[in-house]
Amino acid sequence: MNKTQKRHSSLFLIELMAALLFFSLAAAICIQLFVHSHLLNQRATNLNEAIIISQNLAETFRATKGYSGELTFYYDENWEPTYIGLSQFTAQIHIHETETGVRIANIIVYEAANAPIYTLEVMITP
Repeated sequence: MNKTQKRHSSLFLIELMAALLFFSLAAAICIQLFVHSHLLNQRATNLNEAIIISQNLAETFRATKGYSGELTFYYDENWEPTYIGLSQFTAQIHIHETETGVRIANIIVYEAANAPIYTLEVMITP
């Protein structure tokens, strides 16, 4: 009877180790999925904010009839306006006038690593 009890307890330990291995693998996969979804969410948030900033700059450009030059705006990680040293995102607007009098604004929103997030071109005809 002692041998039968040892066989049952060793079989139980093997089953327990297999269950632990299965749940460990499942937990590792779930953690990777959560990290990936967080990164996707952050990218989508950044893209949405970049689009809003670009549209605001385009509407301001069109409302003021534009001027020639370049403007740079700086934003922190929460997309609040900030100073150059504290910025996580940068929005630049390059404005120039063609020979026919058309004013063109190229609006580009960058991440801190100078990777463009969103680009928008706006024109004002005379």
